[in-house]
Amino acid sequence: MSVDEGRPLRLLLVEDNLGDARLLQEELREVTSVRFEVRHVTRLAEAVTEVAESGLDVVLLDLSLPDGHGLSNIERMVQAAPALPLVVLTGTDDEQLAMKAVHTGAQDYLVKGQATGPLLVRALRYAIERKRAEEGLKREEAARQTAVFREQFLGILGHDLRNPLQAISGNAALLLRYGGMSEPQRKAVNRISISADRMARMISDILDFTRTRLGGGYTLQRSWMNVHEVLRQVVEELEVAHPKRSFELNVAGTGWGEWDADRIAQAASNLVGNAVQYSPEESVVRVVARDEGEGVRVEVHNLGSPIPAERMSHIFDPFVRGQEGSRSGSRSGLGLGLYITHEIVKAHGGTLQVRSTDAEGTCFWLKLPRHPPTAKS
Repeated sequence: MSVDEGRPLRLLLVEDNLGDARLLQEELREVTSVRFEVRHVTRLAEAVTEVAESGLDVVLLDLSLPDGHGLSNIERMVQAAPALPLVVLTGTDDEQLAMKAVHTGAQDYLVKGQATGPLLVRALRYAIERKRAEEGLKREEAARQTAVFREQFLGILGHDLRNPLQAISGNAALLLRYGGMSEPQRKAVNRISISADRMARMISDILDFTRTRLGGGYTLQRSWMNVHEVLRQVVEELEVAHPKRSFELNVAGTGWGEWDADRIAQAASNLVGNAVQYSPEESVVRVVARDEGEGVRVEVHNLGSPIPAERMSHIFDPFVRGQEGSRSGSRSGLGLGLYITHEIVKAHGGTLQVRSTDAEGTCFWLKLPRHPPTAKS
């Protein structure tokens, strides 16, 4: 970044030799390309007070002061204002000292008597640019580490929640199986079982999300399978879960390919369940599969409200909900379904797309190559 156009560059000059300070200011005044607003102090303690008040762009620091000497001056200034660019001044042309000064926290190094106006300006500008670049990299690294920590935490949390949740689901199933309960009790246990299943799906989504975000991706267990059979199973399961809904499944071609059956079922369930959630109860959810080129195309269509235009470019991002008008139901979740589906399709070398209009409703379609890509030698 550069200093804002149209305003002076605000410089703190820390120099106890008044003659040297006057000479440096004269050199800066002779430069016409940049205007300077110079604050001059003679002691390190005064400099620390000045930088604490901020409003400065850069510091020009002498390494020999009444209350400080050598590299310790740099350390104190960096401690007082870690984000402020720093150029040091010294009376000796010592390359080793210059390197130590930079390693200690300075952005540049100038020798008194050699610091002409143009050289001063160049050093100060370079210090500002370098410091801001360093701060930008620090912010990026901090953001990256925060994201990694957050995703690791979510992964650990999701994993550790599975055991107690399985205990809840298992005991609810036992109670429902052996009966002996009144109707209100049976309904209460059934609600517990349904809620536990929904939580289990959420935990699975969290674990899938953290796996992809932390670079693990999806490990596919490919086998020769028929996508038509997977779609029939998915639709049948959702017909049981939503007995008032109407589904249409149309398949053509062979439907055979080398895919991970469980992951394809998960992707299909996400898409069809999404269509159920975001469409009117009286409407039909249509699922179509057909051979296309060297692969298979699967379409899932619903007549719900269209996806707002501003969300279309982010529809496969995590924690994004696409359509309006979601009906409250068992498939309410974290907004990870479409993201996970996209990652599953991508892991298979396929593509996932969507179109959505008032007139036609919303259609998600995926294309899966029948065979995995051949590794290049």
